[in-house]
Amino acid sequence: MLTAWRGVEPGLLGDMPTRTVSDMVGKVVAQSGINERLKLEEVQNAWQEVVGDFLYGQSKPDTIQRGVLVVRVLQPAVHHALMQERPRILKRLREKLGQNFLKEVRFKHG
Repeated sequence: MLTAWRGVEPGLLGDMPTRTVSDMVGKVVAQSGINERLKLEEVQNAWQEVVGDFLYGQSKPDTIQRGVLVVRVLQPAVHHALMQERPRILKRLREKLGQNFLKEVRFKHG
């Protein structure tokens, strides 16, 4: 009866280790990118304080992938200003969000 319910022969699934939901949650969260989306919201909330009012109005944190924050910038002059401040910006974001989360900040027009 168990074979009919599982749909496979007894040895195929019966030999696999049992896992709980809590064992799988970390993997699912990591694979789905949920953690990075939550961190992006934290970055967006902290962005104005980190870069100031003017640069905040001209830029927007867009994505985070593998620890790299991509920020969209409206104007070339703002891009240049942010590039000059990139080490300070990364340092302040790390102070606010944790040292190990962000590895790099990149800026792109758009």
